[in-house]
Amino acid sequence: MDKRSRFTREEKIAAIKLVSEGRSVTSVANEYGVHPNSVWKWQELYRTNPASAFTGEPENSEQSEVRRLKRRNAELEAEVEFLKKATAYFAKSSR
Repeated sequence: MDKRSRFTREEKIAAIKLVSEGRSVTSVANEYGVHPNSVWKWQELYRTNPASAFTGEPENSEQSEVRRLKRRNAELEAEVEFLKKATAYFAKSSR
């Protein structure tokens, strides 16, 4: 399966502008035939660095490291939440 984008930089920017003008992400995604998450990602990429968004250049290592750390942080937060619930459950059942 080809993973290359089928939309040009200009098309992605046009989709982002439609959303910023008040259209819903879902309606824009349906119009472009993509999942709404794709439009959200396009918005985030464009918001963080409009000049280099969608240029096809690889992201720098700092950006990838930040993304990796955010993902790891979310995993750890989920684990902590689970452990809190498990602790409360077992504390309640031992009484």
